[in-house]
This record gives sequence, C-alpha cells and structure tokens, in this order.
Amino acid sequence: MKKFKVSLIELNYETKPDLFSPKGLDMGTELLLSTLPRFEYDTALDWGCGWGAIAMWLGKNNQKAKVTAIDSDIAAVKTAQDNAKINELNNVHILASHGYDEVPESHKFDIIASNPPTHRGREVVDNMIIQSKDYLNENGVLLLVVEARIKPWVSRQMKEVFGNCKIVKRGPKNVVVMAQK
Repeated sequence: MKKFKVSLIELNYETKPDLFSPKGLDMGTELLLSTLPRFEYDTALDWGCGWGAIAMWLGKNNQKAKVTAIDSDIAAVKTAQDNAKINELNNVHILASHGYDEVPESHKFDIIASNPPTHRGREVVDNMIIQSKDYLNENGVLLLVVEARIKPWVSRQMKEVFGNCKIVKRGPKNVVVMAQK
C-alpha cells in the first residue's frame, strides 16, 4: 500500500505497471491537486482518472460532493474503484467511458479536472476541451495540467472554446491552466 499527501489530504492507493504514473503521484498531478483547495464544488469530474488520484483527492477534500471519474481503460477503472474503496470514499463514482460517452448529458459539474493524455494526440485533448464546456455548470471551471511546452496550443484551444484561459500555477515542467464557463 502506498500513500500520497497533498494540501493536508492523505490518501492510500495501489497502482499497476501498465497505468500512467505506476510508481506514484506524478509531478503534474501533484501540481494540479495543490491548486484545488481554492475552488468550491458540489460536483466534480476527473476526466481520464487513471488509478484515481484526482477523484480521490476531490472526494476526500469535500466528502459532501458528488465526484465522478471516467477512463477508457478498464484496468484503470478497476484500480480507481479499488482505491476509492480503500479510502472509504462513498462519494466517488468511477465508470468506464470513452471520453464523455457514458456520462449523461444531464450531469453538470462545478469542476472538471484532468491531467489529460497528451501523448494520445492533440485531437484527444482538443475534443475533451470542446466537450467539457457542455458538462460544466454556469461558472464551472475546467482545470488541466499539461507540460509547459504544450501550454500554448492547450491555452489557444481553451480560449477558442471558453473565451478565456489563465495560468493558475506553474511548476518546473508543468503548468495548470483554467477556463471558466
């Protein structure tokens, strides 16, 4: 059993060798999590959850919130579900979904947070940004952590879709960008 702690929230977890960041919390996700305490939310989505770090953190930080996590990888979904159970996070619901395919259009979120799979190509991230707008509540926020080198195109896409984008936090190799509906 492994542990990670960000902004006073400590969580236990297991991961698998074939999932993103198999040895533990990666630097980018840690940077994203460190920005989340400044946001209020009753509903949140972890898009592309992997083993569930973002979803678990959101669920533990606000145990009254409804947190949804999605991933297209069945092994990731199972691992994230197991991690939510380990931490007794009954407010975290994890489902297998290719993008938003399995998320009902009626579900709206105050926060959508992601360390998107930029390695899968620009189209995947561009589509996620476009589709996220429809799943945000009014004044809801999309928070993405990306490598600093690709921030320009991610920021451009967020500005094109949302009309705004700002840098929330910078790290040595990553940047957290936010767009608000």
